[in-house]
Amino acid sequence: MSDARKQPAYTRLSGEDLSFWWLDSPMQPTTMAMLMVLDRPPNPERLRQAFERAVAAVPRLQQRVADAPLDLTLPHWMPDPTFDLDYHVRRHTLAGAADMEELFREIAPAYETPFDRSRPLWEARVYDGLGPERGSAMFFKLHHAVADGVGGNAIFAAMTDWERDPVEPGTPANHTAKGTWPEPRPLAVRVFDALRDRVELDLERAGAVAGALVDTIQNPERLGRAVEAVRSIVETFSFDSRSPLKRSAGRARRLSGLDLPFDQVRVTKNALGGCMIDVILTIMARGIGKWHAAHGLRGVQELMTLVPVNLRKPEEWADKPHVGNVATGILVPLPIRHRSPLATYREIRKRMAAKKADPASAASPMIAEMLSLLPRSLLTWMGEASFGSVDFIVTNVPGILMPRYLAGAQIMAAYPFAPVAMKSPVSVALYGYHDRLFIGLNSDETTMPDVDAFKAMIVESFEELQAAVGKKKPRPARPQKQPAPNRRKRA
Repeated sequence: MSDARKQPAYTRLSGEDLSFWWLDSPMQPTTMAMLMVLDRPPNPERLRQAFERAVAAVPRLQQRVADAPLDLTLPHWMPDPTFDLDYHVRRHTLAGAADMEELFREIAPAYETPFDRSRPLWEARVYDGLGPERGSAMFFKLHHAVADGVGGNAIFAAMTDWERDPVEPGTPANHTAKGTWPEPRPLAVRVFDALRDRVELDLERAGAVAGALVDTIQNPERLGRAVEAVRSIVETFSFDSRSPLKRSAGRARRLSGLDLPFDQVRVTKNALGGCMIDVILTIMARGIGKWHAAHGLRGVQELMTLVPVNLRKPEEWADKPHVGNVATGILVPLPIRHRSPLATYREIRKRMAAKKADPASAASPMIAEMLSLLPRSLLTWMGEASFGSVDFIVTNVPGILMPRYLAGAQIMAAYPFAPVAMKSPVSVALYGYHDRLFIGLNSDETTMPDVDAFKAMIVESFEELQAAVGKKKPRPARPQKQPAPNRRKRA
């Protein structure tokens, strides 16, 4: 067989990767990002070597998604023959005030700009001239189909160092050459390969179904758990917060950030005796509750919140960066109207424990694979309908609690950003780096024009929780500022 007729090596998108690929749209982007603030400009040559290391360590950074002709089979990952590192890594100089506020304004349009879907789905922008010390920053964005937050950590680890000037490792792979498009394979050959792959895919799925049936016969109690999982999913997606915000979603995004002392967050968590995510959700529930109250939205008692949970074992976090998305999304209604921080915490801890034990949570990856059987248009419609029930996204990515360096520059701050659900005012992403818990806010400027007020409410909610467990004296009450007009009716 000639080279033109050989089927290229590829890997099918998993069900979870596929959901992010097909659901991505201007209205519902599925883009993750991180803003790293640096103490000085990174060395240009070492910066290139850093990205060459990352590309070598995480091969998906030089792969693109290839759709099958006529959608005969699922899309797959394949090497991009035109891969060009200079396209993906760009350098800019900040103008104007050149402060953090200007930097956040600069990266928001970059975040909102869709990826070129014919290329690998990532981009890095270095901004020089930040602040009076003339530091720098790097904004790195990644399509969620490539990896989840833990997969992003593998990229972060590959491109950074433990020391400012480490002993240089071996020469990284050279990706300086500009690629060219290969000779196109004949359409008939591509259709035949797609049909053959579809047959293999259907056989794999039939085997999985048969195995599941045999397993159910041998373990009848699992059928009950499956029925309970379906019931839980239907109940979750029928939830309605009755929030007026659902009628006033916009398109423009504003990115901003704040941080909390990580040791104090950990002390509070230890005093409460629960999980870190329970503490984080309590802080965020109370913060968004204060924001709703400030806008007169007192009829909203709960918000359906999407909380991504990593399913990898700890030993796999760095060793398996090629596996894409290995996570589940827990959907939990967060109570936002409790008067007491401890009452909020206890209720959230109870609800999260119930959700983690819910068969629907463990079945999420399997459900995603099953849904990939559906036509693309139907799956997209179902995804948009289910995302329509989400009011709030809170995701906590396990971070790196030691200083890291990028091409000779120390990373001083690392703000993560997660997608915003359709018709949701804001998403909250958290990343523990060094001694701080960095919080990135991706807000809808139409429904949340006063995101700075929300940031202050997050800090206030954390301090209230500290005071409630006896770890901090409460601050004196201060008069509330009148929130910016939001042009919406009261609930």
